[in-house]
Amino acid sequence: MALSDQVQPEAGPSTSSSSATLQPSPSPYHESSQFRHWRYSPASLTLIREELNAKSVEIVAKNTELEKEAQISLGHSYTDPPPPTAYLTVSDELLLLRFYCSQISKICRHGFGLPDIVETTAISYLKRFYLKNSVMEWHPKNIMPTCLFLACKTTNYPVLMDQFISKFSKLTPDDIIDTEFLVAQSLGFEFWIRSSEKTLRGWSLDLQNQPNPQVDVIQKSLSEALKYLSQSLLTDLEFIYTPSQISLACFHISNPKVIEDFLDFRYSSFKPNTTPSLDEDQESKDENNQLPYGMTKDRLLEILSDIEKVIKMDGSIDIDMKKVKEIDKRLKNCTNPEKIPGTALYVKRKREKEVNEAANKAAKTSKAARATLDRESVFGSILSIPSSNNSPRKPLSPKVTMNGVPVSAGVMKPGGAEVDLEDDGMGVRDENGIVLGGKGLKDVGLPL
Repeated sequence: MALSDQVQPEAGPSTSSSSATLQPSPSPYHESSQFRHWRYSPASLTLIREELNAKSVEIVAKNTELEKEAQISLGHSYTDPPPPTAYLTVSDELLLLRFYCSQISKICRHGFGLPDIVETTAISYLKRFYLKNSVMEWHPKNIMPTCLFLACKTTNYPVLMDQFISKFSKLTPDDIIDTEFLVAQSLGFEFWIRSSEKTLRGWSLDLQNQPNPQVDVIQKSLSEALKYLSQSLLTDLEFIYTPSQISLACFHISNPKVIEDFLDFRYSSFKPNTTPSLDEDQESKDENNQLPYGMTKDRLLEILSDIEKVIKMDGSIDIDMKKVKEIDKRLKNCTNPEKIPGTALYVKRKREKEVNEAANKAAKTSKAARATLDRESVFGSILSIPSSNNSPRKPLSPKVTMNGVPVSAGVMKPGGAEVDLEDDGMGVRDENGIVLGGKGLKDVGLPL
């Protein structure tokens, strides 16, 4: 199992300079979007949430005033907005988020009987969404079902819409459809989640790959480790540590002796290659001298200890429901009215959006019509055909002139006098001997 995190000593999003050059990574996980875009230090997570909370409070306060003005303009009664102390804090948002993450676990296991990969993926989607959005902007009760429905599709365990919404009260297909793109956009369209459940089972196989393994003890520890892994889903561990580190810590909590004996075996069997060789290049030397899991044993045990503390402190399944209900009650009074269907501001924004969309559609239609006209008029303007049958027909041949004077059959002669054309003639000769006109073609080839 890969535990190394030396490519990026401090957890956090990858920088453009590191991604500009193509270099091999310690493991496939280090090449994933999860490592490059969804890794943070604890301090950066706190900063992101504090800034998001402050920005949301400002937006909600502003839109609440706009809602009040809109309601008054319609002649409706309206209560004053809540005081600043009534807005949710970062800890309030996290507690509410933990509650809805736990609801995903219950629905997956007892509602649909879905596998663990769907549960972990949906919870990761929900936690990622609220790193880009605030609870005061989008209520988790509306986002949580969408995250679960999207996770069913991305993990190849799709559930029919009618069957899905039947597990939720007052949920319609439009509620899912209206927020599905919003969730996908907040995720950066990065849907693949590397969960710790697979790495936990990988560790169980590695533990058996040693002299005289205690298979029964390992299997019993695995079932206990899965319980701690479920608790870790309610924490921020996936944003800070690798899946291998989290799963090994869960194993360590379930049976410390098994893991410590295994690590003693792995590190004691490691012997760095100190013998110089003329046939061995520098890269192969570095590989032979690399520590197991890319770090010392003491450093690895320190990381496992940090993870265990977070699981025991923040991963408790027992959530204070009284506190959750109090937060949810306050949230009803400090939710952005622009996002609540039925409010005056919501209706106003929806109409403005429809007007803008109609204007954009008309502009696109006009632009397409002009482009079509330009393509059709490459060789000039379009010829118009008279629609009336009584309009005079234009001659198909040019007029015949004699000495600059137009000639029509039986009307003019070269001098301007009238000329009579015989029925059997082929025309008249001018002074230069050129035959012009003609009334009949009976004697073709005969001289006049």
